[in-house]
Amino acid sequence: MRNQYNAVFAFIVMGGVGCSTSKPFMPQSQYPPDPWVKGYSNPDDCLGGEKLAAIEFEMPNYPSQSYRTGRQGWVIMRLDVDATGQTTNVAVERSVPDGLFDGSAKKAVKAWTFQPPANGGLQNCRVLLRYRAGSVTLGG
Repeated sequence: MRNQYNAVFAFIVMGGVGCSTSKPFMPQSQYPPDPWVKGYSNPDDCLGGEKLAAIEFEMPNYPSQSYRTGRQGWVIMRLDVDATGQTTNVAVERSVPDGLFDGSAKKAVKAWTFQPPANGGLQNCRVLLRYRAGSVTLGG
């Protein structure tokens, strides 16, 4: 009996049975062209990489249904940062495909914490999140 157990264990360890259930990302849609984020902004608005310094920051999860079906897109998030560095007034400015990644993006951005701004809070900050090839990255 012990030899059977060792044989089964060796079979699994040597790759006879896969331990991961996730499949590689297979794009089923073209990645839409990135938007011009500054085009959505006013001159006195803050843009993600220009004025924000993250303290606690975790990228959004790629929604599992979108991953399985190979969907790609992006979300422009609009947010304010209060005097303590907490995000407030988090909203989706625009997304492509419309609504597909909004929930994932909004949940993550609400949890972000930034270095407290020198002159109080920041309003109308915009951040581009790219959902591409099975991963999420920040855009410029």
